Amino acid sequence: MSGISDIPDREFWEILKWLNVVDPASNYSSALAVREPGTGSWLLEGDEYKDWKGDRGGVLWLYGIPGCGKSVLSATAVEDVKNLCDTNDDYGLAYFYFTFSDSEKQKLDNMLLSLIGQLPKRPSDRGLPAAVVDLYNSTKAIGKSADTRALKNLLSQIMYGFKKTFIILDALDEFPKGTRDNLLSWISELTVDHKAGSLSMLVTSRPEADIAASLEPLTAFSISLQSKTIDPDIRTYVQKSLAGKGGFKRFTEEIKDEIEDTLVTRSQGMYLPKDLDSVYARILEDIDEMQRIYIQRAMNWLAFSAEPLTLGQLAEAAVIEYDVEKYGENPETRTLFDTGCLISICPSLISFEDARDNESAPREQRRLRLAHFSVKEYLISDRASQGPSAYYRISEDEANLRMGHACLSRILRRSAQGTTDREGVGPTSFLYYSARYWFVYAKSIEDTAPTPLCDAAVKVLELGTGWLDVYDPDDPDRYEPPGSDVYPPAIYYSSLLNLVIVCKLLVGRKEDTVNVNAPGGSYGNALQAAACRKNVSIVRLLLERGAE
Repeated sequence: MSGISDIPDREFWEILKWLNVVDPASNYSSALAVREPGTGSWLLEGDEYKDWKGDRGGVLWLYGIPGCGKSVLSATAVEDVKNLCDTNDDYGLAYFYFTFSDSEKQKLDNMLLSLIGQLPKRPSDRGLPAAVVDLYNSTKAIGKSADTRALKNLLSQIMYGFKKTFIILDALDEFPKGTRDNLLSWISELTVDHKAGSLSMLVTSRPEADIAASLEPLTAFSISLQSKTIDPDIRTYVQKSLAGKGGFKRFTEEIKDEIEDTLVTRSQGMYLPKDLDSVYARILEDIDEMQRIYIQRAMNWLAFSAEPLTLGQLAEAAVIEYDVEKYGENPETRTLFDTGCLISICPSLISFEDARDNESAPREQRRLRLAHFSVKEYLISDRASQGPSAYYRISEDEANLRMGHACLSRILRRSAQGTTDREGVGPTSFLYYSARYWFVYAKSIEDTAPTPLCDAAVKVLELGTGWLDVYDPDDPDRYEPPGSDVYPPAIYYSSLLNLVIVCKLLVGRKEDTVNVNAPGGSYGNALQAAACRKNVSIVRLLLERGAE
């Protein structure tokens, strides 16, 4: 491992921000918060885990069906290994939670950046590995994305500096299946590059075919969580649950023991009920008829949003009526949406993120997510299309269309109101969220987007200060907006953000209406922005229109 590089405070914090683009610590804290005291001891005291943690190392795979406690067990292992590494300077630990409800936690590069950021043990000394600083200066510092191969190599280089490295990855099955082979291949590469004794990797997932085929040849140990192994944990969970039910106090100890034994025996390795479909369907069917439309809209955001929304953001998003022909309308039904109805289906379908860390924060500022991966699976499945719950069935394309429409509507409503004051437009406002993510949704459905939505995207791009004073993707870290006259033109942002259809609409206008060579922006002009972002289709289009 190369030496430590002393750098100025500002650069130090910028690099840490780059490395910590996502925060797995929130998932870790949430998992620990729901763990019953005393559970997980069977894992920590088992021979497989002790060998994995000790000299043998290698890959330990914990697998099981939804609801069997995989994430809680991974948090238990993280906590245990943290204690070990705190007393051994030549041991390192990094962990990551893949999360179906957060697209940023479904990206290989973000995982690699996070692992790299966790391994240097004393970042507060204002020193970082020189190789980390060098990669930052050659990529992010000049507006480029780091190559995946370069991130892999850097992580391996850092790992060589430790006598033993622990890597814990939770929920591999929540990594998108279409690109999951890249993740599984990296795990294989890592086990080849590092001797088993110097690398201990723990991974959890459902036993999906591609994961099993990739991991089984690599694993030194594997533990099925659908066996009697976890019965002690389930028994503890049942005991605590029954102890909290006042009605059980009148039963004799013999009867309570029988109830406990029956529940544990029938659990089949699950903390959640086996017939989840009927549970979810019943909850959805019981939602008040006046609130159904808002809960349906909310489910789209909870299942597919680019970043989890706060309760306050979700409440505002849910009252925006979807009409592909209309944008910027002022919702007339705002007072009809009862957020209490949304909260009432917690924790069965929905839960707050950061269960431990942010409980003191106002409820409106806490982020929401679906309570479990199985909720999303149900909502997008054909099973949900049958019966009364069919009203809530969702699809990713439809969700992205509706979310894009809502974001564009919110921005254009502000413009129509003539509002330019930034007061109240903080990072937890839905207006900020809309300015930050509208183009993400627009890009995801670009090939099938209705013409009115593309026209609305053009309008937002041409707002200038009306959008960019809230969030400027060309300079996202700016705290105070400059004067409106310094913003680059719409053609620059459509090129920067790789909005091909929108760019075509702009350059297809009457001659001289749009200047493809107009100067401005961090990259200088639209062509430079597209080229640096490797937006090939945009580069070709601009060159055809005379860009230089």
